[in-house]
Amino acid sequence: MRANGIDIDFIAGRVANLLEIPEEVVWQEGKSQHLVQARSLLCFRAVRELGENMTSLARRLNISTVAVSKSVTRGTEIAKREGLKLVETP
Repeated sequence: MRANGIDIDFIAGRVANLLEIPEEVVWQEGKSQHLVQARSLLCFRAVRELGENMTSLARRLNISTVAVSKSVTRGTEIAKREGLKLVETP
């Protein structure tokens, strides 16, 4: 995916588009339902698809590494349940 120019910012934009929220909301702190869903999907794809390091992602989101790990699990469930395809390779 990285070879195709897909990075974490691309995924954040795609998540925002799918959830119909502004992209900056994906990076905000908080526990609202839309925010948690957005960050979960971001963490899922960033870690599982891009191989992003959980520690660096935790720093960028200003959350703990444990929270990133839980978000990955939650994001996996959300993507499956909703049938969301976050990344379409060119």
